[in-house]
Amino acid sequence: MNIREVTGLDPNYAEINREERNYAAVFYSALLKPGNIEKFLGLLGVSETPGEDFGIYFEYAYLRDIWNKIPDDETKRSVLRNFLPISNVMELSNLPPVELNTHFGAGVSASKAFIQQPGKWALSKYDKTILDNEDFLTACKFKWSFNIKPDIVIHLDKDRAICIEAKYESGEGQYPGTDRDKAVFNRRGISYVGQMELQKYMMEDLLGIQTDFVFLVHKKSKSETHKVVTWEEVFQCLETSELPAFAQTMIQNVS
Repeated sequence: MNIREVTGLDPNYAEINREERNYAAVFYSALLKPGNIEKFLGLLGVSETPGEDFGIYFEYAYLRDIWNKIPDDETKRSVLRNFLPISNVMELSNLPPVELNTHFGAGVSASKAFIQQPGKWALSKYDKTILDNEDFLTACKFKWSFNIKPDIVIHLDKDRAICIEAKYESGEGQYPGTDRDKAVFNRRGISYVGQMELQKYMMEDLLGIQTDFVFLVHKKSKSETHKVVTWEEVFQCLETSELPAFAQTMIQNVS
């Protein structure tokens, strides 16, 4: 016996799927079909056309990946000095790698050889070394920006993008995400940071990319910061007839 037999339920998974990333993947696949990106931009009211550096990216991790391409620690120090505005950043940026990494609790073991990626910093550890709340929150937002991955980002060119957050049933996420880290924020009396606020900080403040932010949701709602479109509106405007049967079923369900 198995659970399907006991429950008397044996649907195709496409019929019961509630996973947001699955629906985002179907939407991503549809966007890759010729002519569909123009239809979607029209739905959003975006008049620009894709340029030479056009691209559509699923689970976008630009900051994490560009850090991996930085060839030397001096350039990494420059990034910290210019984009981590905490009170002692100049002093910290001049420390040997192992001391800088230890200050921010990077990784299981602090590297002696190179400055580790800020996404590896441990909030529970730099809670002990960064006492000022404003500096602490700044370090958190900087760290999280190397970890977050917006569902879909459309680059019309290198300096112009559309950032899409796809929702099925869940609402906007918040940071920190773990109970342990939330306890630190609660003890310090610091408000949590919204998912969209963090994406805007990453895209515009850190990467310098002019970005439209879009919620893709079930029910139409209003937002002062984001364009809001429904799954039904999106899939009605796109050509999806060539997608496989399971994807067609998912489109019908989410719409």
